[in-house]
Amino acid sequence: MSGVVYLVKVEVSPRSERAWDAWNTAQHIPDVLREPGFVRATKWKVEGAVEDGWAEYWIGYEVESRETLEAYLTGDAVKRLRADQVAHFGPVVRLSRAILLPVVSVERPAR
Repeated sequence: MSGVVYLVKVEVSPRSERAWDAWNTAQHIPDVLREPGFVRATKWKVEGAVEDGWAEYWIGYEVESRETLEAYLTGDAVKRLRADQVAHFGPVVRLSRAILLPVVSVERPAR
């Protein structure tokens, strides 16, 4: 285990969810994955909605190392990509982020 996961929680207004989801999948995620060290992304939608009716998504970006992620987070690309999201969807999305560091990986025991 050497990689890290950059986890982004996105809450989206119901009136903008379809447009945001299409843009995020076709444009934003591929743009992030073009950055050095990003390996893959998985997007999940939480079943149901947040209290105020907004949809909740989680996007996990697998990154080669903590150092690679730090270079991204302190570079120009993150500023550009975040500004692009604000320009497209501004107040109809709420974002929070976390960095997940590997601790242990447990395989299913043999039967």
